[in-house]
Amino acid sequence: MKIKYFKIVSVLILVTTLATSCKKYLDVNKNPNVAENVDPKLLFSTTTIQYINLRASGDLWIPMSLVSQAVASNGNTDGTVWGTPSEEQYSVDALSIGNTWRYIYASTSGGNLTEMIRLAEAAGNNNAAAQAKVLLSFMIYDATTIYGDVPFTEAWKTDVSYPKFDSQQSVFENLLKQLDAALAQFDEASPLKVSDYDLFYKGDIAKWKAVAKSLKLKILMTMVDKDPSKAAAIGQLITAGGFISSAAGNFQVAYPGISGRYNPKWGLYNLYNSGQSFFGASKWAVNFMNPINDPRLPIYFEKPATAATYVAPEPAEDIDPAVHSRINRKFQNASQPEVLFSYQEVLFYTAEAYARGLGVTTDLTMATTLYKKAVEESVKHIASQSIDAPAAATATAAAAGFAASLPALSTFPTNRDAVKYIHYHHWIDKMDRGVDVFTQWRRSGPEGDEVPALQLPPGAPAGGLFRRYEYPITNEISSNPNAPKDKILYNVKMWFDL
Repeated sequence: MKIKYFKIVSVLILVTTLATSCKKYLDVNKNPNVAENVDPKLLFSTTTIQYINLRASGDLWIPMSLVSQAVASNGNTDGTVWGTPSEEQYSVDALSIGNTWRYIYASTSGGNLTEMIRLAEAAGNNNAAAQAKVLLSFMIYDATTIYGDVPFTEAWKTDVSYPKFDSQQSVFENLLKQLDAALAQFDEASPLKVSDYDLFYKGDIAKWKAVAKSLKLKILMTMVDKDPSKAAAIGQLITAGGFISSAAGNFQVAYPGISGRYNPKWGLYNLYNSGQSFFGASKWAVNFMNPINDPRLPIYFEKPATAATYVAPEPAEDIDPAVHSRINRKFQNASQPEVLFSYQEVLFYTAEAYARGLGVTTDLTMATTLYKKAVEESVKHIASQSIDAPAAATATAAAAGFAASLPALSTFPTNRDAVKYIHYHHWIDKMDRGVDVFTQWRRSGPEGDEVPALQLPPGAPAGGLFRRYEYPITNEISSNPNAPKDKILYNVKMWFDL
């Protein structure tokens, strides 16, 4: 039986979470299109909540995870699985595509942050303006890697009725400029900033500067294969440093885990599946992790009591409850944080840069040290999200030894093989972050050489792997003469996707 409750769940969770955590500032606008006379921190908190709920919701996390084969649908066994055909066969509901667009481009998200920047700068609160610019940069990076060309330079401008759609290359370039502007505005000595309503860092400006630099690295690493000239900027950024330097700097928001304020993934299972995940383990993860005895296996997945090891179903295969593993309900729990950027990501990107010689001298010894440290931090970070304390403690204790046991990059037959091994561990680390794991796969190599080597799922239309959300049919797009007029199909590659 195909379960299709997630649209309802997404809306309910967004509404209940916002109503519970932000009820004291719901009545902030008289004009529905412009926030008037509002303390910038109120706009910041509301937008943060809406954004993290979107990323963890049935409109974004579920489709992105299924189309990228980071989870399995588990076929049509019974009502406890997601069923087929589904997003795993590229049947993405128009509501998911449209809701994702609306949440990013609504006046209550990107519009709020744009207005917050205006209000903060007018009040001389440069830190608040810079905080908003960094968060907006994350949102637009997601928007362009989901849809391709999107409005940015003319978006949310009250004097522009029909914003142009900037090319993806232009969006990336402007995001780099916006992050530079934010870094120039940050002032650690100033008491003016968003602190109590900052759900990420509580006003720690040093951490905001570090995540801004880290996001710059991510954008450049997404661009460099299409635009090799970005290698020089990558090298300069790595030489300067200042990135997220420990797990304490992770850019994430933890859910309180109480009624109305819980992670939407858990909310779906709790409401409709007795707390059990609908989704099975990905074969691309399990088949990579099993041979190396990866300590993240029992954190990510739970296997049947009768099963000797972790076994993933094939895409669209009916799940055998006595054999196949599912996503661990103790990992995707009510208080699981939504992670936008982590310390290990910085390590994976810099390891890749040294392995490939991107703006730095090729150094496989340095790359080996960095990727092993990234894996160690990944194990500890993934374990920290589990509510299974004994399993989390076991994985954490094994993290350093496991990372040390992994092969040196110099032992691989070719440099490309070594880089692909970094990519695979990077993909495993992001496996629970739908849009992030999807983008990581697309940037990992040219078509046919991505990591993992995904195959067209059974039941999916012929014509290539899933590459993007199609543009939604909305009034904002259909009535905009500057919007793309030709339908761009889900299997058409974006600018950065070789």
